[in-house]
Amino acid sequence: MKTFFRKIVLFVALLTGTMVQSAEYTPSTVPDPKKEGQQYYVSNPDAILSDSDVVFLNRCAARLEAQTQVELCVVALGSIGEVDCFDFCYELFQRWGIGGKNKNTGVLVCFVLDSHDIRIMTGTGIEGVLTDARCASIIRTEMVPSFKAGRYGEGLCLGALAIYEECTDGEAPEELLNMKSVTNRGSYGDDDDDDEDDVTTVNLVVWGLVLLFFLSTFIAVWLDRPKCPNCGKRKGKLTKKDVHTHANYKHGGSGICYYKCENCGHEWNKPYTTPKLTHSSSSSGSSSSWSSSPAGSSGGSWGGGSTSGGGAGSKW
Repeated sequence: MKTFFRKIVLFVALLTGTMVQSAEYTPSTVPDPKKEGQQYYVSNPDAILSDSDVVFLNRCAARLEAQTQVELCVVALGSIGEVDCFDFCYELFQRWGIGGKNKNTGVLVCFVLDSHDIRIMTGTGIEGVLTDARCASIIRTEMVPSFKAGRYGEGLCLGALAIYEECTDGEAPEELLNMKSVTNRGSYGDDDDDDEDDVTTVNLVVWGLVLLFFLSTFIAVWLDRPKCPNCGKRKGKLTKKDVHTHANYKHGGSGICYYKCENCGHEWNKPYTTPKLTHSSSSSGSSSSWSSSPAGSSGGSWGGGSTSGGGAGSKW
């Protein structure tokens, strides 16, 4: 029964996460995992990833930093609104200062659920190893197939393993492979004591939560759709987005979003802007290593690295 209740808590947590995914994050509002301690590398505010996924990704990133001084950051968000994913990742990377200062060996993996965006952004010091072409290959072969099947944590874990292997020029250590194998994405720990009698009850709870999830998602999507200026119905659909300028430290970004009403066919557009980038105190601090801040510390920071926008992105 202990395992049964643990599953119920997990399902409720997952449901709660999906219901808040309509919240739109900006680079300044994404929770910084380093504030929880130097050993944390994953920001998962919408509970898109399971606890076991987060544990695995943290362990993978910690091993990678200890071995190569490469800082790997994984961010999984429900929504970033209509902001271009490249602009979002670029500002977040610079704001946090991922990677060692003056070495710029940082890697940001950013997953956005509602827009189906996945991007790997690299620091200038790691671009020779994690080339744009290799990042695109990792996304296409290791991550997107799992995303299309709805296994988001699996895709991010496989992507992290591929990044680890690329940066270390070898296979991932047995410690990581044993924690979460490619063929079995189950949670860590021994679940051999599961009671078979719990299966029916758990299935009923799951289907109930799935139904509630789809209902809440439908309502959230409907409310989020723009209202047509011609017929007044919420049937506006984004058909095209032109980015005129990318945000940098001198000026903000701008562009135009094009919409079409699925009810009356009316087409319209409206301009959008994004704020200019700002330097944060964390990007000017000294670099920190895995061993410099033990588990249980009250907070930490990234190394102070930067990026020129290298890497790759895709939709699934």
